Amino acid sequence: MTRKPIDIGGVLSNALLAPVEADSDPVNLLAGPASRRAGAQKKGELDESPHLLAVREAVEGIRNGAVTEEEFYQSISTVHLQISELLGLFEAGEMQRELAAGDGQNRELVERTRDGLLLVEEGLARLVNFLESQEIEDLQEGLAQVEAGYLELDRTQDDALLLVDDEEDDDAEDDEDEEDE
Repeated sequence: MTRKPIDIGGVLSNALLAPVEADSDPVNLLAGPASRRAGAQKKGELDESPHLLAVREAVEGIRNGAVTEEEFYQSISTVHLQISELLGLFEAGEMQRELAAGDGQNRELVERTRDGLLLVEEGLARLVNFLESQEIEDLQEGLAQVEAGYLELDRTQDDALLLVDDEEDDDAEDDEDEEDE
C-alpha cells in the first residue's frame, strides 16, 4: 500500500487563497490524486491572495485614516485567526504521524510552510502592536514580515507543485513500464 503524501498544497492554498472568513473549511492533510490536481489548479498569483490583500488594505487604511483602529484590529485579527488555525495543523497527531513516516522532501516542504506561516504570524503581531505604540515602524516592519512570509509560502507552494508533477511523471512512467512487460 502506497502512503499518500501530506497535502502541503492544500495547506498552502488555504494560506494563500482562502477567503478571509472566520468559518473556513478544514484542511485535508492527506493528498490524493484529485486533491493534488485541485491544488495545482488553485495556485494563484501572490498579489491576489485575499489574506495578503486584507492586510495591505488594513495597513494602508490605518495610515491614511480611512479605517478606524477597531476596523484595523478586526481585519488583522481575522487573518491571524486563519493563520493560527493552519499553524495548529502542524501539532495535529495525524500530521505528526505523516511527518514521521514521510520522506525528507515532504518534511522540508512542511517545515518551510510552517516557517512561512510563523513569519506571517509574527508580522501580524507587530501590526497589532502599532495600536499601542503608534510607531509607523511597527506598520512598516510588520507588513514587511507578513509579505516575506507570504512570499516564502508562495515559493514553497511552487516547489510542492513541482514535486507533485515529478511524482505524477514517475507514476506515469511506472505505469508505462508495467504495460510494456
